[in-house]
Amino acid sequence: MVNGIYTARNGMMLLQEMVDNTTNNLANANTSGFKKSMMASLADVQNRRNDQALLHHDESHWMAENRVDWEQGSMVETGNSLDVGIEGDGFLSVETPEGVRYTRGGSLTRNGTGELVTLQGYKVLDLGGSAIIADGADLSIGPNGSVTSGGRSVGTIGVMDFADRSVLEREGRNAYRLPNDSEVKPQPSENYKIRQGFIEASNVNVVESMVELIRFQRNYELNQKSVLSEDETLQKAVNEVGRV
Repeated sequence: MVNGIYTARNGMMLLQEMVDNTTNNLANANTSGFKKSMMASLADVQNRRNDQALLHHDESHWMAENRVDWEQGSMVETGNSLDVGIEGDGFLSVETPEGVRYTRGGSLTRNGTGELVTLQGYKVLDLGGSAIIADGADLSIGPNGSVTSGGRSVGTIGVMDFADRSVLEREGRNAYRLPNDSEVKPQPSENYKIRQGFIEASNVNVVESMVELIRFQRNYELNQKSVLSEDETLQKAVNEVGRV
């Protein structure tokens, strides 16, 4: 009976992680360039005898993987010449106070010195790792990321990709970072197209995520009821059966 309580508890802890993950996906359903997280779990069941030669059942559940789904989001036209959507592979390189980060969020603006920056104020970098100053009129961004401002070329947006994207760690503000000890290095993407005046929508399917959330919550409630049922049975075993 006690084993049943532990099994249900482990299941509840895992389901809470799944609820949190799905809730985060839903919260970012309208975040440009956001990629949803997908979780996978594993279970380990062991039947063995303890020191008193009594059969002991042990069942554990844990999160085996929480990976990012890199599926392309749909392109949404905004009409804003500073918005850029990436079709294909790659990320924008941006300079943050913590170092270079990578994002698919393409809602850009210009700061007081004319540099291209994200809405958070992070400078968008070119292929050489420098900021792009576009302080002229008639801003134009080509499919390869080349930026023309005031009738002159001012740089090319650095769209970077990675041989193994699984090493990227998700940070806040819709950005990703490379671990300091990672052997994977950023390299210019070879399969992309930048569309000016568009942003890439999140790849979160709201309906599917809502169905998942309801399923996880119901399973959590079932585990909760199992704990209560096991507890009631244990109380009867102690208080009633023990008297006999």
